[in-house]
Amino acid sequence: MAKAIDLGTCNIVVATQDDNQQIQIKTIRDSFLDLENDPSVKSMLTMSKMNYIESEDNLYILGDASITMANIFKRNPRRPLSKGVISAGETEAEKILSLLINSILGKAKFPGEICFFSVPGIPVNPPADQTPDIVYHQAVFSKILNSMNYKAIPLNEAAAIVYSNCAKEQFSALAISFGAGQVNVALLYKTMIGMTFSIVGSGDSIDELSSKAVGITQSRMQSIKEKGVNLLDSNEGDPKNVREREALAIYYKSLILRVLDTIKNEFFKHKGIELPESIPMILSGGTALAIGFKELFESGFNTVKANFPIPISEVRMASSPLNSVAQGLLVAALNYNEGTKK
Repeated sequence: MAKAIDLGTCNIVVATQDDNQQIQIKTIRDSFLDLENDPSVKSMLTMSKMNYIESEDNLYILGDASITMANIFKRNPRRPLSKGVISAGETEAEKILSLLINSILGKAKFPGEICFFSVPGIPVNPPADQTPDIVYHQAVFSKILNSMNYKAIPLNEAAAIVYSNCAKEQFSALAISFGAGQVNVALLYKTMIGMTFSIVGSGDSIDELSSKAVGITQSRMQSIKEKGVNLLDSNEGDPKNVREREALAIYYKSLILRVLDTIKNEFFKHKGIELPESIPMILSGGTALAIGFKELFESGFNTVKANFPIPISEVRMASSPLNSVAQGLLVAALNYNEGTKK
């Protein structure tokens, strides 16, 4: 038996294999909203069957419900993760993460059950005040999973995308995971990881910058984005939100160009990486779900393709952008099990 968990800034995704060898996916929103622990509030939450937990001073609404309630109260929900790692400024992050993971993953069926979990790459030139602590992040999740009797094994999240999407290429690809907190990049050739790194700023940054540009809350902008935005036609959708969709499209394009420029610079730093054949470029992650994202990305890539440091055969979306990391982690976990049985 083995399990896998993708610990994203926006969503936590668990992948398991059932008795018929079919992959099963569970997802929970990685957010919460704190409310005063008042009997009347508690009564209303209980009556509405809303998912919450109780502490001495506060009630915490978990998952998707926290986004809905935040919009009602004109607040931003709290996130235990920020920019791809555990939030340094969130004092209750570890407690909330432990509760979220327990609710979706559950304890190990037996001591030492394998559980692969996602970790981001080392960030490239992050702003001085935004340097993610990858070592602490990995240690805390190992601690949480170990306390649930799992044998916790970390794996780069972008590498996992190759394992779940590139069997026909013998697991060779350049994977780009556009998450909420970071963009993760991994180069794999014949299953071997050649390079990994991350770029701080992704979906959350788009929400933050575009919300400031038009003067609304970040959670409101996130809600507009998740209802659907066509990056190639901002007029598509509710006429009242054209300005917001225009802002989103501007910052999506800015992100794509920044990512492509950073990838080029990183490859040029690591001189000597040569591939005997072209490989695909795989796009994944929740931020890549916007309508027109692939086309917008290809438009940006075409401007640098002639000077791109490695040959790319095609640009394609992952088969399941929200679940590809968890699915790839499970592939690695199941193969790890097979290796230990020999």
